[in-house]
Amino acid sequence: MNTEQETKARWGRSRFGGSQAMLIIVSLLAGAVLSAALTLVWWNFGPSGDPQRRLLAALAFGLIMLPAMFGLCWALLLDRSTLRGATKNPEISVESQWYDKAAVGVFQDILLVCGLGAAVLSFIEVQASIGLVLASVVALSMADFGVRYLLIKRAEG
Repeated sequence: MNTEQETKARWGRSRFGGSQAMLIIVSLLAGAVLSAALTLVWWNFGPSGDPQRRLLAALAFGLIMLPAMFGLCWALLLDRSTLRGATKNPEISVESQWYDKAAVGVFQDILLVCGLGAAVLSFIEVQASIGLVLASVVALSMADFGVRYLLIKRAEG
């Protein structure tokens, strides 16, 4: 049998030590506290109305938030090296390398387009909303990234 696999737990262990059960209990308690805090915020700033319906809605909100807050706390407290089946270095994957190459290309395109656009627009008068111009730059950057990522994936994949 693989001794390294035997020492790793299905749910992992905490970064601060302790067993798998301790990680789950602490994550559940912290998730319950966060869920209650979010419910309290919702209660104070949420819609007003019939007190019974509001209480029922608050309970439903708290119960719906509990699994998400548990998962968040578990992910923050987990030591990935103790998790069975976890990739050793997830940041060194093929997809992350494709992402990095596409992001570098998009950044260079943004510098080029914004620089040339600023030079051209400094000589001619154009009436445009700043918000619309920035939204256009973001939309073009997102489209540029998507196309670059797919092309890199096709070329290297």
